[in-house]
Amino acid sequence: MADYKIDIFKGGVQNLLDPENISPSAAKDAYNWITKDGVIELVRGRALLGTEGLQGSIQGEGFGYKTNGDKVHYRKTDTKVQYYNGTTWTDIITGLTDGYKAEFVNYQSLAGTFTYIFSLDGIYKIHNANPASYTSLYDSAKNFKFAGAIIDKGRTIAWGYSKDKTGLYGSYIDTQKTGTVYTQVTGEATTSLTGTLAFKAAGATRTCFAVTITITAGGQVFTDNYDGTLTGSLGGTGTINYTTGAYTLSASGVGTVNYLWENSNASGVTDFSKSATRIAGEGFTLRQDEGGDAIVTVKVGLDGSYYSLKEKSAYQLTLDSADINPTNVVFRREIGIESTRGAVSTQRGIVFMNTANLERPECTILQQNPIGGNVEPFILFPEFKFANYDYANAVMATYGQFILLSCKSIGADNNDTTLLMDIAGKKVDITGYGASTLVTDGDFLYMGSPLTLTVYKLYNGFDDDGVIIENFWEGKDEIFKIENLKKTKYFRIKGTIQESQSVAIYVDYDSNGYQLIGTILGNGSYVDTASSQTIGSNMIGEAVIGGDDVSIVYPFYTQLKIKTPKFRKRTLKFITLGFGYVNIDTTIDTDILRFENKIPKKYRIKNYVSLDGTTTDNNLPEY
Repeated sequence: MADYKIDIFKGGVQNLLDPENISPSAAKDAYNWITKDGVIELVRGRALLGTEGLQGSIQGEGFGYKTNGDKVHYRKTDTKVQYYNGTTWTDIITGLTDGYKAEFVNYQSLAGTFTYIFSLDGIYKIHNANPASYTSLYDSAKNFKFAGAIIDKGRTIAWGYSKDKTGLYGSYIDTQKTGTVYTQVTGEATTSLTGTLAFKAAGATRTCFAVTITITAGGQVFTDNYDGTLTGSLGGTGTINYTTGAYTLSASGVGTVNYLWENSNASGVTDFSKSATRIAGEGFTLRQDEGGDAIVTVKVGLDGSYYSLKEKSAYQLTLDSADINPTNVVFRREIGIESTRGAVSTQRGIVFMNTANLERPECTILQQNPIGGNVEPFILFPEFKFANYDYANAVMATYGQFILLSCKSIGADNNDTTLLMDIAGKKVDITGYGASTLVTDGDFLYMGSPLTLTVYKLYNGFDDDGVIIENFWEGKDEIFKIENLKKTKYFRIKGTIQESQSVAIYVDYDSNGYQLIGTILGNGSYVDTASSQTIGSNMIGEAVIGGDDVSIVYPFYTQLKIKTPKFRKRTLKFITLGFGYVNIDTTIDTDILRFENKIPKKYRIKNYVSLDGTTTDNNLPEY
């Protein structure tokens, strides 16, 4: 019989069907192995960001961006909002409610680059140039305390008001105009070297921008770089805090300052008020009451509409260009979602875990139907058993070609699993590292712990915060396309490995238990150390990303001589034993000997049962 070869692994984990009926290139089960670029490889690990926190959970996480391209990493712990200063997590807001999630939403306008924080504690605004300062924006006359929000097309869409679970709210459209949203200040007197602009004393919700300070003696003019720094025309330097109005200058002498300030509670993105007879551009409240189930989250579809995913249904909101006659309709009644973070907008559409039927949850995408162009729900990954997990606290994010879904095993108290889903590759892989938050800064992926007040860099490095990565990969119950009993003499395996890593190879014949048949060593004689390659510690891409370290890996190819019983099916299992990278790209079963067309011996005892089912003779010989 011809050799049996698998040289492209592309199936991921297929655990819904019988393990004999899945793709030869798939796993019937796996943990911390991923299917990528035709190979299976050990997943990357976790690296601590800052220090390990106390017991608790990260309840919000996000990135803000400065005008110079720098990133600011924010998180909400138990009672605090903090930012990472490159070494430690630094407090910004304290005294918040433990258990309230926080959503970090970015918005950029002429007034600056901001991160807004929405939670049931209130609404907060951080100018990313000055991440240690914040503005509290809650005003019962202008807005509410929302559980979630997005900012799109200069307007905030918000939901989760504690007194109105089925109302969808919209803010004013930010026109970014002086005289409407922005107020110009000219000729304000300044003091020497340090001072505070007057705008803040007259309104706690104001922030400033476009600052120009002129020193009277000498005429040096300090202009705003929009990143919190001021540059003097005669070589001087300075700083400006756009939130507090505090400034410092390197040149002494009194002078004048011109600047603008905004109050986003006045016709801005946190002003949800409207006139008695609403006019275009003002705030709004729309009812999405059918079924009485709460709005859980809202995502923007590829058609530009807003899709409110509720517990047992979904609404579609389309705003007209005149902002007068919105279309607000029930989109579907047979779909639903449990978690505020259990959906994500992607380039293909909105992906979410449909838990309307809790006994059969389905990964679903809202995408445009190629016939007709309407947005429709489509089921993704039908060969994966999503019912193995609980999605009450699900978290979704995108990372490279993957959609990540963190969830918990049935019966677990917290998220303990993250599924890597590849829509283009039509595959799902199972990894550990359960997360309460998942965010990316464009280069790296980060997760908030559901167990401690800790943030990790995820899928990075070759250890799990100093510990060997727990793992296994179990292949298909393979019968080599024939029902006959058979034997094999040799097993070949090829891949790439780091010198410090090793892989144990097991085989199970006819469900009799796994037997170790050999171990691949990273320093074995079959490893081609003359053909080194470099691989990045980050999971996406093999080159250095963001300055992270690279590791040296080598190709290997070896053959194991094995002694097998007569078997109908065999199952492979791989377990890595050390630290380091490894992938497997090819397996070959050679010298396959074909025998009689019988079932395995252990199944050949026939129990004669009477027609009425009451009498059984277990002592008859095998046939």
